[in-house]
Amino acid sequence: MPLTILHCADVHLDTTFPETRGGSGRRKALADAFVRIVDEALRREADVLTIGGDLYESERAGPQTFRFLAEQFARFGKPVYIAPGNHDPYGAKSLLSRSDLPPNVRVFNEATWKAYPLASDVTLWGFGHTPAEPPRPFANAHFDRSGVQIALVHGSDEARCPPNKRVTAPFSTAEVIASGATLLLTGHYHGGYVVSQNERPVFAYPGSPEPIKFGEGSGHGALAITIDGSSVDVRPVPTARTRLVEVTCDLTGVAHENGAFERIWPALAGCGADDYVRLRLTGEVAEGTRLERSLVEDRLGGTLGSLEVRDETRSHDYGAIAREPTVRGHVVRDLLALTRDADLEKAALAQAALRHAVAAFEAAEIAP
Repeated sequence: MPLTILHCADVHLDTTFPETRGGSGRRKALADAFVRIVDEALRREADVLTIGGDLYESERAGPQTFRFLAEQFARFGKPVYIAPGNHDPYGAKSLLSRSDLPPNVRVFNEATWKAYPLASDVTLWGFGHTPAEPPRPFANAHFDRSGVQIALVHGSDEARCPPNKRVTAPFSTAEVIASGATLLLTGHYHGGYVVSQNERPVFAYPGSPEPIKFGEGSGHGALAITIDGSSVDVRPVPTARTRLVEVTCDLTGVAHENGAFERIWPALAGCGADDYVRLRLTGEVAEGTRLERSLVEDRLGGTLGSLEVRDETRSHDYGAIAREPTVRGHVVRDLLALTRDADLEKAALAQAALRHAVAAFEAAEIAP
């Protein structure tokens, strides 16, 4: 009989969502997504549920989170295997170390490989994070049992690390293959993907079940793995119902606030209640044009999950000012350089500082 595994990772229950507003709604969406994952496991009559780390945020999760997870694990009823990650490392005070976990839950509580048989010809090997930074999990790994060898760890595919993503428990494709693992089920990257060699999957990220940060990629969900003899099939199971949407609206030529709203309304037309929107306002507006971000967010954000406005418009020729042999020219020149920073957060702050600095030199009122 084929063996079915449903794999997920990076649920991040109780996360703070530092990049977007609407945190309470998004935390609820993550919990709802985990319920849907368990629903999917039951619908598929999966034999095993695996979780590749960062199930919750250890600094914020408490008794309520434990009760929720325990209920979902018990509802699934069949074996649940968890490899803790860097956000939920196993320790004495970990939710996953509690003695009242449902009996169907197994936690890999050490930074070393442990084996559990899933069937006569299928073995699951797991590696867990502890508060100490783990070593390279596959550096000396050797899975020498017969049959299909499934590895489970929260780690970083070092060849494809996303920008600004912290590397933890790094591994390479060559290391996974050399270990003898048939397939690695992992977590840490929030955009899911599968890496294959010779038309066989080597390792797979499911992605977070809902998007966490902007720019993560489109793969958000779980993975359904079917093992039939020596054949291993991996299929994505989409779960996301929310979106992180970046919208750019060019306000070039706008001379007053009403004109800005007339441009912005159509730009947001395709967004709805499940969308958490970052709106970038760009372009050259008439000097003295005032548009308060808080007004745009209040007026237009009511039908969205949340709306964050970043005003990057210009009302001066900053390039010309930067060439002035004055203090103002020196300040603008330095801030202009910072607006080109690869870190979008730093660039946005520099853009705001640029507008405020020029206004200050002109003794103009700065809106709060």
